[in-house]
Amino acid sequence: RLSLVGSEMCIRDRRFASDLADILYKQAHQGQFDRLVIVADPRTLGELRSELHQEVTDKVIGEIDKNLTNHPIDEIEQMLKKELESA
Repeated sequence: RLSLVGSEMCIRDRRFASDLADILYKQAHQGQFDRLVIVADPRTLGELRSELHQEVTDKVIGEIDKNLTNHPIDEIEQMLKKELESA
């Protein structure tokens, strides 16, 4: 049962990354953003990298490989600000 749960999670992670990559591609193609910082846990970020279209990766100026779900907003803002300053 544990391996099935793990497999289901992997499938969901891949599906999420694929769906997000499609959304980002459409938005990039429509000119909805010029620069992009991607924030995701390391596993999701790896899945997402493999799915992103070149038009999106050309706009990626930074990545934060952390799960920030339970972090306070001000802490997230500081991390993003730091990432943008180094870009």
